[in-house]
Formats: sequence, C-alpha cells, structure tokens
Amino acid sequence: MNISIYNREVFSRYHSKSQIARVLTENWVEKEMYCPSCLNEELGRNTNNTKVIDFTCNNCYNSFQLKSQSNKFYSRVVDGAFNPMVKLIRSKINPNFFFMQYSNTDWEIKKLFLIPKFFFSEQIIEKRKPLSENARRSGWIGCNILLSKLPDFGKISIIDNIEVISKKEVRRNWKKLSFLNKENPEKRAWISDILVCIEKLNKKEFTLEEIYDYEEYLKKIHPNNYHIKEKIRQQLQVLRERNILEFKSRGYYILK
Repeated sequence: MNISIYNREVFSRYHSKSQIARVLTENWVEKEMYCPSCLNEELGRNTNNTKVIDFTCNNCYNSFQLKSQSNKFYSRVVDGAFNPMVKLIRSKINPNFFFMQYSNTDWEIKKLFLIPKFFFSEQIIEKRKPLSENARRSGWIGCNILLSKLPDFGKISIIDNIEVISKKEVRRNWKKLSFLNKENPEKRAWISDILVCIEKLNKKEFTLEEIYDYEEYLKKIHPNNYHIKEKIRQQLQVLRERNILEFKSRGYYILK
C-alpha cells in the first residue's frame, strides 16, 4: 500500500486547496484501499450525487464514507444532515467511515482508521444548531460524530503514524466485533459503552466492582434504564461469550 496521495495532474487541474485535497484523498481510496470486511482489492467510487456513501465494495456490498483532513481527529467530526443519519442508523444501513489524516506538505497519509457501521448508535451523533435565517440553507440541521464516545475497539487502524497495518490484522479486528452487525442500535450502544468503561480502567485485568463504579456515568447515557448493574453483567457476559473477555474467577475478568 502506497501512503502517498500526491498526483501532479490534480494540482494542474485544480486550484482550490480544499478541492485538491478532496480529489487526492478520494483518488487514493479508489486506487489503494481494499475492503476491510472481505479483503476485496477494489472499492468502487459512487457518483457525486450519492448522499452519505462515497465507496462501495463490489463483492460484499459494504458501503463507506470518507472523512479526511490535515489536522488530527479529536473528540468530534463534522458530518452531514442530522435526521438522515439517525434514520440510517435506526435502519442499520448507515455506511462504514474512513477517517484519514494527511500531510499537506509532503502529501502522505499520517493516519487512517475505520469505524465499522455496527459501532454507530444514536448517542454518538450530536445534533448541531439549525443554520441561521441568513444562511443559504436556512434551518438546515447538521450533526457531529462524537469519536470520544467510542471505544478504541471501534476504531480500526489501517495506517498509524505512516506505518501500514497488515490486511490480516485489519480484517481480524473487523471480525472480532462484527457480531454487532446483527444487533439493534440499542444493544450496539450498550456493548460500546461497556467497552469504553473497560478502557477507562486502563488495565488488562479488572473486577466487576470496578465496572460498577461507572454506574452513574452509564445512567446519564441511558436515563431510561433503571437496572444498570444488571445490564453491566449482561454485556460482560456477551463479551465473554464472544471471546473478548476471559472469566478469571467470580467477579474477575481479563481483557483478551
């Protein structure tokens, strides 16, 4: 995989820096990127008027959207319209997302990671304020993707600090939690939130009581659930059955 996105022809054809960056990054995905689900070597670019979806695998038909920028990605990323995104998540037909950080000096990819569609839930979609009356699209409501509410498990590295991660590792990380693809958005959210709590502990072995310490945190996220501890135990059992956690002894777990 070539991490360079430079293309002399693009620079000669376009003058806007934002347009140059968009064309370069999209060209790179079409030429270099593979499908992380089935490892098909080609992602087909969708027509420019296709909403939400930028690329589609012609083998397993997974769809992808690309977010690219020269700065690092932090807690939130600006996305498109709020209501359509929420509807796609509820229908479980939202796309997977590539997040690419590139250099606009040497035009290389510094970081590229993927958030699979099965890690998306409504709680990571933040509603923005409607555009003002003076705006061209007055009243339009956009959204942000809250990366800070996702566990590292849900962010699959493809290129990290200009180092290319092997395809086998990328696919293995995809498959590890792909069972969420069959679950409803609420269950996806719970699994994701419990993984966030586990990662906050910052250790491989932990106890049930330590996860219980996040009860108030989980109550704020899931205000309509009045059985938080029971829900915690349920999700830990799911993660154990899926070989992500190992049960060491009563109340003790190991993150595998």
